[in-house]
Amino acid sequence: MKTQPADETADRPLRETRWGGSVLGYSSVGLALGALALIGLLCTDRADSKEPVQVAIRPDASAAATLAKAALTAADQPSGVFKGVVTFKGTPPAPKLVHKKGDPKIEKPDDRAVCAAADYFSDEFLVNEKAGNGVANVVIYIEKTPAGYTPPPVPEEPAVFDQKGCRFIPHILIVRCNQKVLIKSDDPVVHNTNITSLRNAGFNQTISVNNRDGVEYTFKKPEGRPVPVKCDLHTFMKAHHLPLEHPLAAVTDAEGKFEIKGVPPGKHTFIVWHEMCGYLTKKLEVDIKADKPTEEKLSYSKEQFFKQ
Repeated sequence: MKTQPADETADRPLRETRWGGSVLGYSSVGLALGALALIGLLCTDRADSKEPVQVAIRPDASAAATLAKAALTAADQPSGVFKGVVTFKGTPPAPKLVHKKGDPKIEKPDDRAVCAAADYFSDEFLVNEKAGNGVANVVIYIEKTPAGYTPPPVPEEPAVFDQKGCRFIPHILIVRCNQKVLIKSDDPVVHNTNITSLRNAGFNQTISVNNRDGVEYTFKKPEGRPVPVKCDLHTFMKAHHLPLEHPLAAVTDAEGKFEIKGVPPGKHTFIVWHEMCGYLTKKLEVDIKADKPTEEKLSYSKEQFFKQ
């Protein structure tokens, strides 16, 4: 009776080889190759079937934690609301008339038909006596990003700066740094938009008739205060832009009201600014609460608005 020859590799010491940084013996290599062959067969089998191949991957706990942390935004942070109203003390001055309807000072007939289609009053100082002397176009903002606060992502939607009836709309535009601004016109006359920035590249371009596509401009850096905008062709057209690294800012509406959402709880210093005088209040200390809106009633006199 013949006996089977002994396995010559049984007593042979395993030689080590490095594969992908791991030390494997020949036996391990054989197992790996066998596994690959089995997977190949399974894949071939699946390829001939009509069922889709599904691969289950075990999630990595540390990677998931990292992604979850990265997904946190300003909306996940505790926040409060700062709201209030800005009013004028006493009897407000009459609205400033820039020119009358059909004013011949506007030489070009086409421009006169648009810019002087009616009596034109300045937007520089607007007081609403029907709303308790509320003052429009007052800017309330935090200049620098508060410590520990993560601003939400810069909006992908562009901010629109329009021109209608020889007016800039809005009169005060607050925009995020690196947010696209589309400068448009809804007038049948040519305008020029001249943005005089302090820290950003200037912008001075003609905006064509009825341009609804818009000309792009982007503020790369924040400004400490609103920067002036004017039309060199129609010098009575004026506005201001305020680019910031965060959204903690507001402009008072026609009734003098404002609201800033998403403010982190704690003490903050706000700036109150108006184009007639600059800083109405340079350091407004406000303690923001997370559980209820923080309200302020701000009132200023004629001397404060029209200070020299």
